[in-house]
Amino acid sequence: MEALKILLDVRNHPVLIHCKRGKHRTGCVVGCFRKMQNWCLSSVFEEYQRYAGAKSRTMDLTFIEMFDIINLRQCLYSIIYQYQGASKKHRLMYQGETTQKPPRLTSF
Repeated sequence: MEALKILLDVRNHPVLIHCKRGKHRTGCVVGCFRKMQNWCLSSVFEEYQRYAGAKSRTMDLTFIEMFDIINLRQCLYSIIYQYQGASKKHRLMYQGETTQKPPRLTSF
């Protein structure tokens, strides 16, 4: 869950995901991330198996299938990603924060 929170926060991008061999832990994190992106489960499994190769584990696929993304989505509901200005740079905005500028005060 913590790895996914880091992965989903654009302030941490670009992100390199890896583990000792890049198959099981990495595959599980990426598989859960793909579920967050609304990939169909068969595509998630296909990607996992492509990179895990002969070392693919049934228990990893079961973990990915059973992973509950609802808790992670609750975390994301408090964060709103918006484009700001002409440069189209991403800016992370938190619940209650607005993009409106405060009114300018001028003296006469």
